[in-house]
Amino acid sequence: MKKTIFTLLLLAVGSLMSAQSLQFEYDGHVYENGETIICHFDETMFEYVQHMQIRNISNQDLNVKVEREIIETVNDAITFFCWGQCLAPDNNVSNPVAITANTLSDEAFDIHVSIPDGETGVVKVRYYAYDESDPNSKISFLLLAGQNAETQEYTVSLGQAYPNPATSQVHFDFNCTGTSNMNVVVYNLLGQEVKIQPVNGSRGRINIDVNDLQPGIYFCSIQVNNATVKTEKFIVKR
Repeated sequence: MKKTIFTLLLLAVGSLMSAQSLQFEYDGHVYENGETIICHFDETMFEYVQHMQIRNISNQDLNVKVEREIIETVNDAITFFCWGQCLAPDNNVSNPVAITANTLSDEAFDIHVSIPDGETGVVKVRYYAYDESDPNSKISFLLLAGQNAETQEYTVSLGQAYPNPATSQVHFDFNCTGTSNMNVVVYNLLGQEVKIQPVNGSRGRINIDVNDLQPGIYFCSIQVNNATVKTEKFIVKR
């Protein structure tokens, strides 16, 4: 019985290590697993383009494949990606590309989306990366491309302030899906903006320094595309 439990634990640990063996990044920015990315229009290429690389964060050399899942598209849109080589628009799975241990890929992972003029729909595609020997352990991101990509539905949750009252710092737990363009704004009781800072990632903790704020009641709001979606109250006390 003990041997069986030990074996299962080893398998679970091995699976966890495999799932954490890759990450998407570009130009020093690391994307969270499952993150939603807005693909921007490249006026020089007349199409939506997203540049990526894949890092092997494990201690073993890996043969990495990329897979595409088209979730939503628009009439006559063309999507394709390049990983090792550029694939035809109807090809959803790449050949493997070798990435040595603890190394960023030499090969670029580039995504191209062409949408006809006047089409206001949004193309939604999820991309996966995984080691060829372990296709069940994947990382992914959701790509949105199109004129209305930044106005897609999103969900944002903002937890209550802690500690509350606050003396030097106040914290808020947050979680969001479908957007990455967020700011947190602090207002005083008169509705005047006293602080603003970007929110990075899709989940985690927002930390706000309140050492420079006068004692009193304040409101913390999360803004998405400059529109307020969630607000929580907190108190500063000395």
